[in-house]
Amino acid sequence: MLESFLGKTARYIFESKRPVNCIENLVIIVPTRRAAYFFKRALAQCSDRPFLAPEVLAFDDFVTQRCGVEMADNVSLLFELYDIFKEVDKNITFDRYLQWGSMLLRDFDLMDQYLVDSDYLFDYITEAKAMERWQADWPKNSISPDSERIKAYFELFSNLREVYERFRRHLHSKKRVYRGLAYRTLAENTFELLLNTDGAASHHSVEYKTENDGPDFYFVGLSALSAAQEKIIRTLIKAKRAEILWDTDQYYMRENPYIEGGKALRGYRDAAWAGQWKWTENQILQTPKDITVYAVPNASMQAKVAGELYRQWCADGQGGTENRPVAMVLTDENLLVPVLNGLDDSISDLNVTMGLTLRNSLLFTLIDSLFELQFTIAEFRSKDGRSIKMPKYNHRTVQKVLNHPFIRRYEFLALQHRDSTAPSIIQTTIREIQRRNFVYLDPNQLLEWGENHPLFTALFGRWDDNPHTVIKALYVLIDLLREVYKDTQNAIETEYLYLFYTLLKQLETTLNSSHAEKLNLRTFKAFMYELIRQTRIPFSGEPVSPLQIMGMLETQALDFERLIILSMNEGVFPASKRQNSLIPWDIAKEVGLPIYSDQDAVMSYHFYRLLQRAKDVHLVYVTDPSTYNGGEKSRFIRQLEHELVSMTEKNKTIRYKELMVMFKEKEEEDQVVELDPLTLDTLVDGQKVQITRQKAANTDWTVPKTPETLAFLMASLEKDGLYATHLNQYLKCSLQYYFNRIAGVSEDEDVEERIGSADFGSWIHKVLERIDKEFLMENKPITDDLVKAILREEFDKQFGGYDAESGINRLLYQVAEQTVVDFLREQRTRNDSLVVLATERKLSAEIRFPIGDKTILLKIAGKIDRIELVDNIIRVADYKTGKIEQLPKVTSDKLAGIMSSGSNANYEKIRQLWVYQYLIYKQMLADGGLRLRDREFHLTEYQVTSGFYSLRNIKRGFIENPLQFDQANDAESYVAHSEEYLRAFITERLLNADEPFRKTDHTQGCQYCDYKDICGR
Repeated sequence: MLESFLGKTARYIFESKRPVNCIENLVIIVPTRRAAYFFKRALAQCSDRPFLAPEVLAFDDFVTQRCGVEMADNVSLLFELYDIFKEVDKNITFDRYLQWGSMLLRDFDLMDQYLVDSDYLFDYITEAKAMERWQADWPKNSISPDSERIKAYFELFSNLREVYERFRRHLHSKKRVYRGLAYRTLAENTFELLLNTDGAASHHSVEYKTENDGPDFYFVGLSALSAAQEKIIRTLIKAKRAEILWDTDQYYMRENPYIEGGKALRGYRDAAWAGQWKWTENQILQTPKDITVYAVPNASMQAKVAGELYRQWCADGQGGTENRPVAMVLTDENLLVPVLNGLDDSISDLNVTMGLTLRNSLLFTLIDSLFELQFTIAEFRSKDGRSIKMPKYNHRTVQKVLNHPFIRRYEFLALQHRDSTAPSIIQTTIREIQRRNFVYLDPNQLLEWGENHPLFTALFGRWDDNPHTVIKALYVLIDLLREVYKDTQNAIETEYLYLFYTLLKQLETTLNSSHAEKLNLRTFKAFMYELIRQTRIPFSGEPVSPLQIMGMLETQALDFERLIILSMNEGVFPASKRQNSLIPWDIAKEVGLPIYSDQDAVMSYHFYRLLQRAKDVHLVYVTDPSTYNGGEKSRFIRQLEHELVSMTEKNKTIRYKELMVMFKEKEEEDQVVELDPLTLDTLVDGQKVQITRQKAANTDWTVPKTPETLAFLMASLEKDGLYATHLNQYLKCSLQYYFNRIAGVSEDEDVEERIGSADFGSWIHKVLERIDKEFLMENKPITDDLVKAILREEFDKQFGGYDAESGINRLLYQVAEQTVVDFLREQRTRNDSLVVLATERKLSAEIRFPIGDKTILLKIAGKIDRIELVDNIIRVADYKTGKIEQLPKVTSDKLAGIMSSGSNANYEKIRQLWVYQYLIYKQMLADGGLRLRDREFHLTEYQVTSGFYSLRNIKRGFIENPLQFDQANDAESYVAHSEEYLRAFITERLLNADEPFRKTDHTQGCQYCDYKDICGR
């Protein structure tokens, strides 16, 4: 087992200080607090007897402590920076400031960390912007240089110098700092703050130590130093009060000088200001290593691969231990939750060192939905053309809030009635919205449905433009949710609530300090979101757990023999080139500020430093460029392939291989796909890792007709009857018939913001029914204005939540109005003798015939839109809002196909009219006639026919059904032939146990089917 860097450092310091000096007087500075913990642990193992430990600090903590000033929080810093800006530029608004305030604060922080000459920087920016403004005056520029936007842009940069100087003076007067200012303060006052212990003498009176006295400060495991860090260390080294211990490797320090990770370190070594270089080892090229690279198809699969690898190691007895932990390094922090969920349930001993950003939490999505809800303003156009805005909520945002996991959890634990069948107020609200098809909802209506419950008051009470109103509403919501989550075992959700509560408290305190007037609702949202972006949920755990889950920066100075590094994709690790700064890239480079290439070098060093003492390394990247953070493998993997591996080919110290993780469809001999859950096969050297999953699209969907199914069908045929739509549905796709009529599968109800085709047809049918019943059958005159009034009344009844004055609904309404008016006008002019006998008439008939050893009484039923009389012809009419041309002529050779084929839309229409005409004939034969409107109609005096009215093709008039069974075509023959076909359909198709329900071979209509996602179409 190789000695860790911290172990080697601890032993070196411990042995070098014995027995002359007392080790407790030392100060050890390391990169992170985590490294400080492990250094203390390594130091404790250097002795078999107790001793007083030295002060071990992370560099940030060391600087803050020695400066003797208060570290200000970001909330107050952003407001104070705005106050300074307002003093310099009276025209600045908080809205505009929020767009770049955090960015500017970061720039000031970096300027101080890197000890940038502010005068030189701002002079450079001023001159560069002067040239840019000169170019803005060119005639070809589309934006006028005198525009307010251009003026504001250049004023921002011209004011930076004054703002920076005032801001620093303001903070110094209050003895408060931001991180960079703390570093600058210590770097510029190192003698007074670190070397002059009595704090009174000048730096000229400092007594330098000799080499024999030994250093008081040790800087351990640092890499790329900021200018302030370098100045602090160099000053202490020059005074012989400090020593710096590096963790570097021969590979990137000498053998491969093109590795960017060693660039800064090579510069420090060559400058020789650190004294004797300690240490450079030769671990990468000389120690055996197994490096395996996995290519996975999507980001979530990385978590499964990592979890499966660690599960197998634990099963083989090779999992992590306290002294030899395994590290899962997440270069993308968004993978934390998937990785935790991907671990085996038996793995509980782990430590998470990286924070979970509040921005990625479920709680944030709820807060975001509430702001979206509050910003909803329903806009309508009045008849006189005015635009009217109403403070109503959109149904989408309301349902989004009510269906949020936090709210659903609250419903489950706090809103359930003793009677579990009774709907909760949340279920009631969602059902009412869907049932009434409310597109826009008044807050009072929601509170009524919610029975004025505190939850509904917190969710749907209208916020004003005062941030304190928002904070109070969010406090109420947190209190309600906290009562639910405090008794559950879900610690992360509870931590979300607590962290957000503290953030609100911090906001409230800051706003009470005369800052509230700066914020309206939108600026408050933007400001709070910026704070949420910066806020992380810290995880606490046992630091010496066998499994360590961490980000790349948390690995500084730590060593692991076995590593899993995820998201090894270019653009993720290293990150894509983004200059999140107001300072242009070329100016930043000129004045010595870090640019993206410096950040790449930092990540390169951390990566290769992890490889130094590792023995078993597993690197995972995503191959699919269309998925989240997927695409090209990281340049670091390519460097391993083409540089590191080639250097070790002779001695074979590095064994390198690449594996592909891929989906595989396992099929049995009968080609039916297994419905196994997702599994990851055993990882074998040289073999591809394979995933099995169900491939629904190729599944041969069939559902057998069991005795129970057949019994259900027979009972349904006797009780409810067979309708033409049911017959057509079975012939079109028997699997669709099964889902709809037997399994009872239906789509979730949803609110439609535009009138759908089915709703449009229902609306037109209802209007025509009322006109037939209230006017034509009563022999009352009908005018265009009456038709329009009925259209509006039925629209309001059926679509109370729709807006018919704008968008596509306005167009559809106008189409409906014109269609109905033209249809009725055409009917009045085309045939004065037309008499409406019935509307929406329900008819049924019974047929008795044997099925096996039983006799079934089959009920045939239908609802006819209109029965009308023209001269001596009774016409069974059906309205179609779509366009229909003349139906195809039926010949004897086509008859069998028409009665049994489900692939032709015209055949469906013919069958519908056939059933309607059959029902009329059956009743007239059974009752000796047909009684309508107090009149008797007999077959000896009247003919019967059936047909369509196409409301989009009104000039065609009545489109008659061409179906004839024989030349006679009399009622008795028509009924006999019809019942023959009906019996054949029932016995040979619907109730045939040997014919299972199966999906259709005609896929043209599948795109509109409600069940396409189930059957894989």
